[in-house]
Amino acid sequence: MRRLWPYIAIIRDSFHAALSSRILWVAFIAIWLLLGALAPIGYREDFTTTFRDRDIDNGGRLKAMLAAGIADPNQANTPVGKIANALPDDVKRELRKVGQGEDVRFYFTTLADSLNSLLEDESWYDAEVWKSTARLRELRELDELGPDQIDETLRQRRARLRIEAAIPGVFESRSARSIMLTYLGMDFPARFAVDKTQFLILLNQIVVPTIINWLLGFILVFLGILVTASIIPDMLQPGSLHLLLSKPVSRWLLLLSKFVGGCAFVFLCVIQLIVGLYLIAGLRLDVWNARLLLCIPVSVFVFAVFYSVSTLAGLRFRSPILAIGITCMFGAYLVVVGMIGGFFDSFVTRPSSINRMAIAGDQVFATTRGEGLMRWDTKADQWNEIYESEALGRNRVLSPVAIDDSTIVTAVVRGGRFNPFGLGGFDLLVLDEANQWRAHPSLRLPTATQQLAATENKVFAINSSGIAITSKQQIREAVGEPNRSEDADDDSAATESSSGTSSGAPQNSWLQKLASMMGAATTGFQDILPSDVLLSPPRSVGINAAGDTLVLFSGKQLSLLKPSPSPQTGEPAAGEPWHVVTTQTLGEELPRFAFLAISGNAVLLATDDESLQVFDLDSLQPTATVPLPDRLSVVSAIAMGNETRFAVLTSDKRCRMLISNADSKQWTLGDPLPQTDIESIAMDDRSATLMIAHDVDQVDLLDTETLKLRRNLRPRLSTWRQVDRFVIGPLRSITPQTSELGGTIAAIVSGESSFEINRDEFGPVELVRYKILEPVLSCTLFIAVLLTTSCVYFSRRDF
Repeated sequence: MRRLWPYIAIIRDSFHAALSSRILWVAFIAIWLLLGALAPIGYREDFTTTFRDRDIDNGGRLKAMLAAGIADPNQANTPVGKIANALPDDVKRELRKVGQGEDVRFYFTTLADSLNSLLEDESWYDAEVWKSTARLRELRELDELGPDQIDETLRQRRARLRIEAAIPGVFESRSARSIMLTYLGMDFPARFAVDKTQFLILLNQIVVPTIINWLLGFILVFLGILVTASIIPDMLQPGSLHLLLSKPVSRWLLLLSKFVGGCAFVFLCVIQLIVGLYLIAGLRLDVWNARLLLCIPVSVFVFAVFYSVSTLAGLRFRSPILAIGITCMFGAYLVVVGMIGGFFDSFVTRPSSINRMAIAGDQVFATTRGEGLMRWDTKADQWNEIYESEALGRNRVLSPVAIDDSTIVTAVVRGGRFNPFGLGGFDLLVLDEANQWRAHPSLRLPTATQQLAATENKVFAINSSGIAITSKQQIREAVGEPNRSEDADDDSAATESSSGTSSGAPQNSWLQKLASMMGAATTGFQDILPSDVLLSPPRSVGINAAGDTLVLFSGKQLSLLKPSPSPQTGEPAAGEPWHVVTTQTLGEELPRFAFLAISGNAVLLATDDESLQVFDLDSLQPTATVPLPDRLSVVSAIAMGNETRFAVLTSDKRCRMLISNADSKQWTLGDPLPQTDIESIAMDDRSATLMIAHDVDQVDLLDTETLKLRRNLRPRLSTWRQVDRFVIGPLRSITPQTSELGGTIAAIVSGESSFEINRDEFGPVELVRYKILEPVLSCTLFIAVLLTTSCVYFSRRDF
């Protein structure tokens, strides 16, 4: 132990030197001022009252319903008519133009503000008229309160719920309470449209990691290099070095002691900032997250990467200025490599990643995250693009579904990548082998269709407000036929309107168009949802293989629907909406997402809860709850035919089987399948094939019974993919991944292994997995190499 005392004394002297640095005290004062500025921040929960633009989930439907409430005399005494006629005059003027056939665009903020104006004056409300609406339990309870039992906030909350009940299917589901930030006891002007649980997720996954990354990963590292760059050159001064070497010390241990002492600057700053943020988060925001304290060693570790460069540069050139300059150049190199890597990830790898698949006979089709559609060419061992993938494209391609062994159907929504309504109506496209897989238009799809699903004889079109159904035969018969009757009606109505004449025909035509804008079924499709069944986010639909049973998850409610029987024959009545067999309300908190799947007599529901819920198909009673391992979340879940099995893709990008034991009736989640880095999974019932897309665009086809490999698709790399794999990939591997340490910090603070960047409501979640060990190992190796080089150079060089 005595042998280490000289080196401990050197480290202690480095702490003293750091404390005597003026820059350190400037940094201290800046940290204290920052913490002092953050300390008054607090929060409180309040009822969610006002509408925000993000609350509008289906703007086209909202515009159409309000326009119909004004233009259609039959709706004047309906809830939506009452609301539409109570809106501000300028908004009503524009809505009348919509009812007359003009293409009037509304900003969501305009619609939200106009609805907020109704919260103050409820003269539009009529209790008798509102009896026809589907009222939530919260609204029923508030309606029972007397005038002396309700305050202003609750009154506005009740008014909002009444508006939501009158205009169903257009608003995002929001929690009853939302977070309001305060500062010095005063409310911030904007409220968060999230509940406390979501607020904590936002705080731990985004806000705190971002603050730490910028303050500790950039500002303090730069300041630390400015202060510590002179430590090594000062040590090499003849008098100072000779005095140190006059003692029985090892040169390389002396250098390492100076290196550790140099890290004292950042350590003293980091420990104050992190502990301060921890106390503020706990005392002011009720977030006692002890994992935040683990950021102290990680932040010092980030500085050590740069300081190892400064140490070697200081040894070689004996100049603090050159040490700072070389370290800054090294930092610039890391930024450039990170930007190039991010460019290839965003514009080369991501657009080619498969997110949906389908099989028609022996043909395999896939859509990509770049909204392209591809077909596998067996002879060329390559994906042939039917629609090109684009990193910045505006169109959206619906997931293809097979209607027989040589035909698939899909749709291209022009301008629909960020807007489910696109730039107008869009047709169902039929691609078959006889026409060399060229697309031919068929039936006009309902507006804002987001998902297609095929069963034995039916095709379902699901949008944000309803579900429509058609037969495969109707789709085949409509191929190539002119399907522009709606557009023709639109044009004739516009002509009549502009000429000043009015008649019943054009008015009915525009009312039909408004109904289409609201997501109503088009020619050839039939709406199957009852009028009192609403689709509210988060929503998910499960359909059995026969197509005669549908399970719907909307908001917090699980519903079982079946075709309505004919009174005469007892068989399903054609053209009639399906009826609700039973419902089940789940939990108190609204989940962020949901996946439904039906297999045999079991229904699987996967939400943001860390468990899988299984229900009986006939009664919707819960039968099992299966926890997910290692704090994983669900990316997607599919049914494995009628075998009472499910395939579950989790956030570690692995696929596991959820299986029911026939004897014990217990559900168990099996070990992950061999495939790693899985992008998506899909099931083809006709061929009993499980499709697993992994490693960007590779696909494995497995037998659903044995889970053995039937076929694998391994496409050749494109030129840019080759550059990414053989040039950019190795370059990123040998470069210390300091920017990726931000992911390590985010994983530590949040306790999650991945971050959700995009959630397709009817498809797999797009996740970014935090790189936790890779950047740590990369940076550790880099520090070890540079310190070893520095020690060898210092030991063998005569200074």
